[in-house]
Amino acid sequence: MLKVENLQSTLERCEEYHGHLCTGQIMGVRMARKGLELVAAEDIKDLIVFVENDRCITDAITIATGVRLGRRSLKFLDYGKMAATFVNQRTGKAWRVASRGHAELPPAEAKARALKEDDEILLTWRPVTVSFNPGDLPGPPARIVQCARCGETVLDYRDVTLSGNTAEPLCRACGHGAYYRTCDTAPAAAEV
Repeated sequence: MLKVENLQSTLERCEEYHGHLCTGQIMGVRMARKGLELVAAEDIKDLIVFVENDRCITDAITIATGVRLGRRSLKFLDYGKMAATFVNQRTGKAWRVASRGHAELPPAEAKARALKEDDEILLTWRPVTVSFNPGDLPGPPARIVQCARCGETVLDYRDVTLSGNTAEPLCRACGHGAYYRTCDTAPAAAEV
């Protein structure tokens, strides 16, 4: 069964990876330890974790569990919460683990508390169900299309079709607008 074998050595690896040891790192490792215990995954290939913020806990959960964005075993949903859902995709068992929150404490006190308190004091956990689409699972791309407007490749059903568009696939940037804006004076592409 996957588990956090040694809290202290895991925290040291987290500190090295993240750049410092903070309450978020400690809470992320504590959440990972509890989540792994609850879902009882035997192999890293069975584990998928949804993290709900892009802060310190995400790095800690990555180090403590071995899940990665590039392996499609780490999923990011920006809810801004100190929470994560651990899924054993072989058994379907899923548990959401969240911090009880102690934002009112000074950083040093919060850090000390995160190290010493029992899970029941620091965390909440409950069983949940998680539905997956074929394009959400690890492994090779479930579908590959080319955007009809920009020509870029779109993987795993992340394309959109707008009404009146004669069903041609568009990337989300072309279909709904992008987070970036192209510049009129782009540098020339590097020559090979």
